[in-house]
Amino acid sequence: MMKKLFRKSSLLLLAVIASMLLVVPVGASQATSYTYTLDDDSEYVRTQDAYLPDRTITNLGLSNPSDIFIDENDDAYIVDTDNARVVVFDITTEKVEKILDKTKGFKGFNKPRGIYKTKTGDIYVTDAGNKTVYKFDKNFNYIREYPKPTAPIFADTNYEPSKIAIDSGDNLYIVSEGVYNGVIQLAQTGEFLGYFTSNKTKLTPQQAFLKMIYTKEQAKNSSILNTTPTTFSNVFVDVNGMAYSVCMGTGTDLLKKHSTNGANMFKNPVISDEDLTDVWVDNRGIIYVSDTKGFISVYTTDGELIFSLGAEVQDLDVSGLFKSLTTIAVDSKGNIWTADGEKGYIQSFTPTEYANTIYKALVEYEDGEYEVALKDWSYVLRLNQMSVLAHNGVAKAYYNDEKYHQAMEDFEIAGNREGYSDAFWEVRNKALKKYLGPFLLVVGIIVLLSIIMRFVDRERKLKAKRKKAFSKLADVPVLGEIGYAFKIARHPIDRYYDIRVGKNGSVIAALIIYIAFFGVYMLYQTSKGFIYQFTKVEDMDMGAVVVGFFAIIILFIICNYLVTSITDGDGTLKQVFMIPAYGLMPLMICMLITTGASYVLTYNESFLLTVIMIIGSVWSIAVIFEGLATVHDYDFGHTVLSLIITFVFMLIAAVVVLVVIIMWEQLSDFLLTIGKEVIRNVTGG
Repeated sequence: MMKKLFRKSSLLLLAVIASMLLVVPVGASQATSYTYTLDDDSEYVRTQDAYLPDRTITNLGLSNPSDIFIDENDDAYIVDTDNARVVVFDITTEKVEKILDKTKGFKGFNKPRGIYKTKTGDIYVTDAGNKTVYKFDKNFNYIREYPKPTAPIFADTNYEPSKIAIDSGDNLYIVSEGVYNGVIQLAQTGEFLGYFTSNKTKLTPQQAFLKMIYTKEQAKNSSILNTTPTTFSNVFVDVNGMAYSVCMGTGTDLLKKHSTNGANMFKNPVISDEDLTDVWVDNRGIIYVSDTKGFISVYTTDGELIFSLGAEVQDLDVSGLFKSLTTIAVDSKGNIWTADGEKGYIQSFTPTEYANTIYKALVEYEDGEYEVALKDWSYVLRLNQMSVLAHNGVAKAYYNDEKYHQAMEDFEIAGNREGYSDAFWEVRNKALKKYLGPFLLVVGIIVLLSIIMRFVDRERKLKAKRKKAFSKLADVPVLGEIGYAFKIARHPIDRYYDIRVGKNGSVIAALIIYIAFFGVYMLYQTSKGFIYQFTKVEDMDMGAVVVGFFAIIILFIICNYLVTSITDGDGTLKQVFMIPAYGLMPLMICMLITTGASYVLTYNESFLLTVIMIIGSVWSIAVIFEGLATVHDYDFGHTVLSLIITFVFMLIAAVVVLVVIIMWEQLSDFLLTIGKEVIRNVTGG
């Protein structure tokens, strides 16, 4: 949140400076806003300027321009909403070619909002005021209109067409104001085909809980349970017939790329600003999106953010900044064209060499020209060494060129775990083919030697010596008591009984195990292989982790001892202290195995690590449970009850401590304020 606030504050300051410099001829960059991309933590970071403001068209007399469509001839069809007309503007000659307001058989628009031109030249214009869609031929001759469908299922649906797109079969995709059901799909004949796609609502845990306990009347009147889905704001169909949509609201699915059945084809969440207004896709598959606050975002064909630029400016007339960015389109030269709905002007942006190189590399990769793409991505990296997109591009080029080690390095820098996993699988596969034979040979030799040793040592003399050596090792103070944890993991009932009667175990050994477990836990949290390591050490509050870890253990020991003392438990505080420590050994071992295995397993094999951790957790819980039951001389039911009461006491204690901390902070602030006031009065300062 702070980073986003800093971003917008910086943009506003830059806008003010830019407006002041308009009267002074200088050789600075034409950019009036910063360009941002994403780092490997999906945070916005500054990058090179991707687009520079180019032409600002203010002499068209537009009032609330709400949509632009640019055809293959670079003619811009501008929907001039408040003037109830469509202006055809040649962006090459900067001349108005045609104004469509009335024509033969057509009385005129009321509130036009959207426009789309097909490959055959047919022009469709939505009119929210007249609640219809008009169709014209390429010469602007009126053909027909598409009023509200007569299908019974559509009877109660609001029909105020706002935006429109047409596919290769001349089916209409209509965004209607106030319609939450989805994008309306009509056949060329005007028949209602259904909703092409719709937004689904996801209940938060709080909403799910309230929905279970509320009556129908309470749920109906509750603002918290308002689960109205976000509305679509625009729709677009590209040259290949692929449909795209954008939505108003918040979330990671405001931009979608749809399959033929309307499903979202983007595999990963799409990072975008809020309240998107328009979407355009060029012939290369590059996706351009605008939002109400004045930001332009550009994405790859897979929905990966390339960069974002722009700023929200209310009262400054600065080229490239908007008060209300309503629409976006791209011409044949790759220039972006936009409109400010409130100020009524058209603004274009021209791509820089940085942007063009990225687009070129993306196209080359899609065309299978991996070596050429690698050169272009390398050039982008020279401009921006930490570009996640460029490192991903380099890694993909290396991967397709079967240079998997290099691909892994760049995938890791880009934070692309899935790509890293694919490259690592190839590296591991080659290593297995190379070393599997020698490895099996070594294993076979070891097995053979073991068989020979058993045959030679028929009288088990060597085995007896080994046992004697281990017995001496177990007799070493503390060391043997630590090793006792392994025996408890295998035979918890008998071994915990030894602790109960004082035959084995010690507080020092238990303390060492707790400390060792914390070390293993930290190793598990911070040192797994890249594919499975999501936590960075620098992002962790080590003080809070250490205090929290040991506070939970101490709180459990004290609360359980107090609870069992009340409920006639036989265990002493010393024994309650030792039980969890000795029971943690299976989980500790599984954490070590998981940490080590994370370096040799791929993303698709993550279930193995999950299984290992489940086994370790269940094993340790069962051992600790059995230990508490044995030491306190409880049956199963009493043990469960004592644990439930223990956890309740722990929760109460945590709340009390939190309240005390908050009150102490307030008291210390109050005393500090009084102290400063006394000093000021005494010194007269």
